[in-house]
Amino acid sequence: MSRENVEFVRRHYEAWNAGDVDAVIGAFAPNIEWHGHPRLPEPGPYRGRDQVERWMRQFREAWGELSAEPVELIDAGNSVIALVHMTGRGRGSGVEVRGGVDVHVLTIGRDGVTYFRIYPADAAASEAGLEDREMEALVLRVQEGLGAAAIADRTGASEADVSATLDRAFERLSGLAPTEVVP
Repeated sequence: MSRENVEFVRRHYEAWNAGDVDAVIGAFAPNIEWHGHPRLPEPGPYRGRDQVERWMRQFREAWGELSAEPVELIDAGNSVIALVHMTGRGRGSGVEVRGGVDVHVLTIGRDGVTYFRIYPADAAASEAGLEDREMEALVLRVQEGLGAAAIADRTGASEADVSATLDRAFERLSGLAPTEVVP
Protein backbone atom coordinates (compact mmCIF):
# COMPACT_ATOMS: atom_id res chain seq x y z
CA MET A 1 0.00 0.00 0.00
CA SER A 2 2.92 2.40 0.62
CA ARG A 3 3.74 2.99 -3.05
CA GLU A 4 0.06 3.72 -3.64
CA ASN A 5 0.12 6.20 -0.74
CA VAL A 6 3.09 8.03 -2.25
CA GLU A 7 1.30 8.31 -5.61
CA PHE A 8 -1.91 9.40 -3.88
CA VAL A 9 0.02 12.20 -2.13
CA ARG A 10 1.75 13.20 -5.38
CA ARG A 11 -1.69 13.63 -7.00
CA HIS A 12 -2.83 15.59 -3.94
CA TYR A 13 -0.08 18.18 -4.50
CA GLU A 14 -0.80 18.28 -8.23
CA ALA A 15 -4.41 19.19 -7.42
CA TRP A 16 -3.29 21.85 -4.92
CA ASN A 17 -0.90 23.39 -7.45
CA ALA A 18 -3.64 23.42 -10.09
CA GLY A 19 -5.87 25.34 -7.66
CA ASP A 20 -8.35 22.47 -7.45
CA VAL A 21 -9.45 22.89 -3.83
CA ASP A 22 -12.39 20.53 -4.39
CA ALA A 23 -10.00 17.68 -5.31
CA VAL A 24 -7.72 18.51 -2.36
CA ILE A 25 -10.66 18.46 0.06
CA GLY A 26 -12.01 15.31 -1.60
CA ALA A 27 -8.74 13.53 -0.75
CA PHE A 28 -9.35 14.13 2.97
CA ALA A 29 -11.24 11.64 5.11
CA PRO A 30 -14.42 13.07 6.65
CA ASN A 31 -12.71 12.92 10.08
CA ILE A 32 -9.44 14.62 8.98
CA GLU A 33 -7.27 16.10 11.74
CA TRP A 34 -5.42 19.00 10.11
CA HIS A 35 -2.62 21.13 11.59
CA GLY A 36 -1.49 24.10 9.50
CA HIS A 37 1.83 25.92 9.52
CA PRO A 38 2.31 27.12 13.10
CA ARG A 39 3.74 30.46 11.95
CA LEU A 40 0.73 31.39 9.82
CA PRO A 41 -2.52 32.87 11.10
CA GLU A 42 -5.08 30.40 12.42
CA PRO A 43 -3.04 27.20 12.06
CA GLY A 44 -5.67 25.04 13.73
CA PRO A 45 -5.94 22.24 14.52
CA TYR A 46 -9.06 21.69 12.47
CA ARG A 47 -11.22 18.60 12.53
CA GLY A 48 -13.39 17.51 9.67
CA ARG A 49 -13.50 18.42 5.99
CA ASP A 50 -15.77 21.44 6.45
CA GLN A 51 -13.38 23.21 8.84
CA VAL A 52 -10.35 22.45 6.67
CA GLU A 53 -12.13 23.54 3.49
CA ARG A 54 -13.16 26.87 5.02
CA TRP A 55 -9.56 27.58 6.07
CA MET A 56 -8.09 26.49 2.71
CA ARG A 57 -10.44 28.60 0.63
CA GLN A 58 -9.67 31.70 2.73
CA PHE A 59 -5.94 31.00 2.54
CA ARG A 60 -5.93 30.50 -1.23
CA GLU A 61 -8.02 33.65 -1.70
CA ALA A 62 -5.13 35.75 -0.33
CA TRP A 63 -2.76 34.43 -3.00
CA GLY A 64 -2.68 35.19 -6.71
CA GLU A 65 -0.36 32.22 -7.17
CA LEU A 66 0.50 29.48 -4.69
CA SER A 67 2.51 26.34 -5.23
CA ALA A 68 3.62 23.53 -2.92
CA GLU A 69 6.32 21.55 -4.72
CA PRO A 70 6.92 18.14 -3.10
CA VAL A 71 10.66 17.72 -3.72
CA GLU A 72 10.81 14.42 -1.82
CA LEU A 73 8.04 12.03 -0.82
CA ILE A 74 9.14 9.59 1.88
CA ASP A 75 7.24 6.35 2.39
CA ALA A 76 6.50 5.94 6.11
CA GLY A 77 4.06 3.02 6.04
CA ASN A 78 0.53 4.44 6.42
CA SER A 79 2.02 7.92 6.22
CA VAL A 80 3.95 9.92 3.66
CA ILE A 81 6.43 12.59 4.67
CA ALA A 82 6.52 15.32 2.02
CA LEU A 83 9.49 17.69 1.88
CA VAL A 84 7.91 20.73 0.32
CA HIS A 85 9.13 24.00 -1.16
CA MET A 86 6.40 26.67 -1.17
CA THR A 87 6.27 29.64 -3.51
CA GLY A 88 3.59 32.21 -4.08
CA ARG A 89 2.61 35.71 -5.10
CA GLY A 90 0.26 37.87 -3.05
CA ARG A 91 -3.03 38.62 -4.79
CA GLY A 92 -3.18 42.31 -3.84
CA SER A 93 0.51 43.14 -3.44
CA GLY A 94 1.98 41.02 -6.22
CA VAL A 95 4.90 40.33 -3.87
CA GLU A 96 6.65 37.04 -4.58
CA VAL A 97 7.30 34.77 -1.61
CA ARG A 98 9.69 31.82 -1.67
CA GLY A 99 9.59 29.51 1.31
CA GLY A 100 12.33 27.36 2.68
CA VAL A 101 11.73 23.78 3.66
CA ASP A 102 8.39 22.64 5.03
CA VAL A 103 7.75 19.09 6.17
CA HIS A 104 4.22 17.80 5.66
CA VAL A 105 3.05 14.61 7.33
CA LEU A 106 0.06 12.92 5.69
CA THR A 107 -1.45 9.73 7.10
CA ILE A 108 -3.74 7.81 4.78
CA GLY A 109 -6.63 5.65 5.94
CA ARG A 110 -9.33 3.86 4.00
CA ASP A 111 -11.30 7.11 3.43
CA GLY A 112 -8.36 9.32 2.43
CA VAL A 113 -5.99 11.53 4.40
CA THR A 114 -6.89 11.20 8.09
CA TYR A 115 -4.04 13.32 9.48
CA PHE A 116 -2.15 16.26 7.99
CA ARG A 117 0.48 18.32 9.79
CA ILE A 118 2.88 21.01 8.58
CA TYR A 119 6.23 21.47 10.32
CA PRO A 120 8.60 24.31 9.51
CA ALA A 121 12.08 22.89 8.84
CA ASP A 122 13.58 23.89 12.17
CA ALA A 123 10.70 22.36 14.14
CA ALA A 124 10.84 19.15 12.09
CA ALA A 125 14.60 18.96 12.54
CA SER A 126 14.30 19.36 16.29
CA GLU A 127 11.42 16.90 16.62
CA ALA A 128 13.14 14.28 14.42
CA GLY A 129 16.59 14.78 15.96
CA LEU A 130 18.35 15.82 12.74
CA GLU A 131 22.02 16.67 12.90
CA ASP A 132 23.29 19.95 11.41
CA ARG A 133 24.80 18.12 8.42
CA GLU A 134 21.49 16.42 7.69
CA MET A 135 19.62 19.70 7.90
CA GLU A 136 22.13 21.43 5.61
CA ALA A 137 21.72 18.67 3.01
CA LEU A 138 17.91 18.89 3.25
CA VAL A 139 17.92 22.65 2.73
CA LEU A 140 20.14 22.29 -0.33
CA ARG A 141 17.98 19.45 -1.67
CA VAL A 142 14.55 21.01 -1.05
CA GLN A 143 15.02 24.79 -1.04
CA GLU A 144 17.74 24.92 -3.68
CA GLY A 145 16.57 21.87 -5.66
CA LEU A 146 20.05 20.34 -5.79
CA GLY A 147 20.79 16.66 -6.32
CA ALA A 148 23.39 14.69 -4.37
CA ALA A 149 26.22 15.49 -6.81
CA ALA A 150 25.55 19.24 -6.70
CA ILE A 151 25.26 19.15 -2.90
CA ALA A 152 28.60 17.33 -2.76
CA ASP A 153 30.18 20.02 -4.95
CA ARG A 154 28.71 22.76 -2.76
CA THR A 155 29.73 21.19 0.57
CA GLY A 156 32.98 19.47 -0.33
CA ALA A 157 31.62 16.08 0.79
CA SER A 158 31.62 13.02 -1.42
CA GLU A 159 28.45 12.20 -3.32
CA ALA A 160 28.21 8.89 -1.39
CA ASP A 161 28.40 10.78 1.92
CA VAL A 162 25.69 13.22 0.80
CA SER A 163 23.43 10.35 -0.28
CA ALA A 164 23.97 8.59 3.06
CA THR A 165 23.30 11.85 4.93
CA LEU A 166 20.05 12.41 3.05
CA ASP A 167 18.99 8.80 3.64
CA ARG A 168 19.60 9.21 7.40
CA ALA A 169 17.63 12.47 7.41
CA PHE A 170 14.72 10.83 5.54
CA GLU A 171 14.73 7.92 7.99
CA ARG A 172 14.65 10.27 10.99
CA LEU A 173 11.89 12.38 9.43
CA SER A 174 9.83 9.20 8.98
CA GLY A 175 9.60 9.18 12.76
CA LEU A 176 7.30 12.23 12.56
CA ALA A 177 4.51 9.98 11.32
CA PRO A 178 1.90 9.26 14.00
CA THR A 179 2.10 5.78 15.44
CA GLU A 180 -1.64 5.55 15.96
CA VAL A 181 -3.54 5.68 12.68
CA VAL A 182 -7.11 6.88 12.42
CA PRO A 183 -8.96 4.51 10.07
